[in-house]
Amino acid sequence: MNQTFDIHRFALVLKLDLVERGKNYLLIATLLTILLLSMMLPIVTSSKPVGTYEALHYMAMFMVMLFASSFYTSNAMTHYASLPTSISSLMLPASHLEKFLSAMFFNLLFIVSFLVLYFQLHYKTIDIANAKLPSWGYKYPYIKFDLAVYFCFAYFILHSLLLLGSIYFSKRSYVKTAAFIVASVIIVFTIHLSMAHYLTHYPSKLNTLPFTSWQMWYFKDGNFTVFRGLNTFHIQFPNNIYHAIQAFITLFILSIWYIAYLRLKEKEV
Repeated sequence: MNQTFDIHRFALVLKLDLVERGKNYLLIATLLTILLLSMMLPIVTSSKPVGTYEALHYMAMFMVMLFASSFYTSNAMTHYASLPTSISSLMLPASHLEKFLSAMFFNLLFIVSFLVLYFQLHYKTIDIANAKLPSWGYKYPYIKFDLAVYFCFAYFILHSLLLLGSIYFSKRSYVKTAAFIVASVIIVFTIHLSMAHYLTHYPSKLNTLPFTSWQMWYFKDGNFTVFRGLNTFHIQFPNNIYHAIQAFITLFILSIWYIAYLRLKEKEV
């Protein structure tokens, strides 16, 4: 098969993917959207602050955006990896790049749109809810900018790994990929926290995540009930280091996508 990219042939591959898997994509996307709305909209129904409704916005980040949405990406390239669809899909008269970009198109179309939907719902529902609250009372805060950025990077890392897993594993790709991700997260967080505690001489309290700033509290005699002599430190990355970390994570995501593309090429050999 000629491996040069042809825009007309690529359009045909997109159309074929839409016909064969469009209903499945639409069903999963609809269910996820309904689930997201069910967690984001309750905050606008009350005229007084409700902590549970506020917490639902943060719970949606993990339960819907990270966990539930993973089921969509886990099917992105399974038709090239698992029987019985793999043989017919791999024999499709299209180049490797056209097949890969078609899968990437439908995957990115959803995950980017879903991410935008989440933040739009968050900001707009917070505004509507705050408008109903007394002007002198408590107002719901937006998600902190640093947390939002961190979440976005984690979101794309997760989906890039799931995309790779969908083509890398021929059987039980979701289970195997999820197991790898969970194990990796546990290892990375354990190493990070162990090093952070060691380098800061085991503070009374330490608040940090991988690739983020460090907040440390040193209480007198290590007793949280004694606030006299409290020392608090907040170590932040310089802007150039922070941007370098973001560039590294972006490069990591692109590398995972490229590995998925190479895996697709291997499947056709």
